[in-house]
Formats: sequence, structure tokens, C-alpha cells
Amino acid sequence: MSRLPSSDKLWKRHEQLVLNVLECALVKLQNENNLPEEEIKLNDLLYVYAREVWCKLPKNKKPSGTLSRNSEIPPRIKSEIGQRWTKKKPDFLWSLSDPLEEDPAKAIRDYTIECKRLRTKTKTWDFINEYVVNGIIRFFTEEHKYGIGTLSGAMIGYIQNMEHDEILKQINTIIQNRKDYKIPPIEFSQKGDEIRKGNHTLNREKVNPSVFDLCHIWVNLKKIHTLLQ
Repeated sequence: MSRLPSSDKLWKRHEQLVLNVLECALVKLQNENNLPEEEIKLNDLLYVYAREVWCKLPKNKKPSGTLSRNSEIPPRIKSEIGQRWTKKKPDFLWSLSDPLEEDPAKAIRDYTIECKRLRTKTKTWDFINEYVVNGIIRFFTEEHKYGIGTLSGAMIGYIQNMEHDEILKQINTIIQNRKDYKIPPIEFSQKGDEIRKGNHTLNREKVNPSVFDLCHIWVNLKKIHTLLQ
């Protein structure tokens, strides 16, 4: 097995630390007694809990860099200034600074996290389709370029009133039926009803690097729907 370059090893460690904070924050979110229903408010609460988790971790378990909420994707080099994707705002960016990297485009990188609600459609909104069209697809398009310059990113799904397996079935069907992008199905290896983690590897033609691992973390928040009945 070939060894990863030091910069890639640093990124993989950063990803693991970020995902650990997110999962711990999602547990706190799940245990919240007065959960909001709206995505924006859920994201705000997740941001607050991520900060709390980060503060309590030992130094060697803390992701470095800055967690930002709803921030624009910054240009990395002069030629990227003014491009459309630099005005896009993923739900979260968690930056990583590499002091040994001499390439300005790689020295500071952002782990991109996009969040969506997962529930049955209403008269005005198809949440499952939204997860794909305005979630997964944003990691492919020239317009958004989520995850540009990085090996991986994540999506968080807030399950509100459906079963995990049915959601996964519907999303993978939508993915399979798309003609514009070749997207492999999402696979969940982790069992459990509360927080489950899956992934798939994307091959992107218009965003570098082309090979990109997208992690999916779904948290069961179905008590929201119950309380609203």
C-alpha cells in the first residue's frame, strides 16, 4: 500500500477530528428538548453545540482552524477572484492550515459540510429530492464547486418523520436516474437508529480533485414531528 503524502495525511486526520465533533454535537442536538423544525435554526443549534464540544476536547482531539457558519467559499488564488462559486455559502466550512505546504491553493483548505432535512414532501417542498439536487450535486457543479481543492466533505441529514431505509432507497433511486452525473449509491455500514454514517466516492469532471469522498451523517430527529402533531 502506497503511503499518503504528508498533506493528505494531515487532511485525513482533520476530517476524522471534524466528524468526531459533529457526531458529538449531533448527539447533543438529538437530546435537545425544544428542537426547532426549520433547517436554519437546526444548523444554528448544531453550530453552538459543535463549539461546546470543541471546547471540552483535549488539545490533541481538537480540529485546528476555524468553524464558520454560512460563509462564502473564499478564492484561493488571484485567478479565482470573481468566479460565481466564490459567492456560494455552504452551511459549514471548517478550515485547515498546513504550515508545511508551499502551494497557496493548498495551504489553507476548507472541509465543506452541507445540511438538509429528511422527511416526507409537502405541497411546496420535496425534501428528499432537495438532498440530492441542492446537496450532493453541489459537490459536482462549476456553479458551486463545494469541496474544491480537498479530498472529502460531508452532508448531514436531519431525519424528521421517515424511516432511514426508506429515505436511503428514495435518494439512491434519484441518484440512479440522473443522466447528467454518474453518482454511486450511498452505502451505510454503520447500524443503529439514532446516528448513522455512510459514504460514497464521487468522480467529478468539473471540480478538482476529481476523486472525492462524500460522507453522509444522518441523525434521527423524528421526535420533532411527533411534538408538532
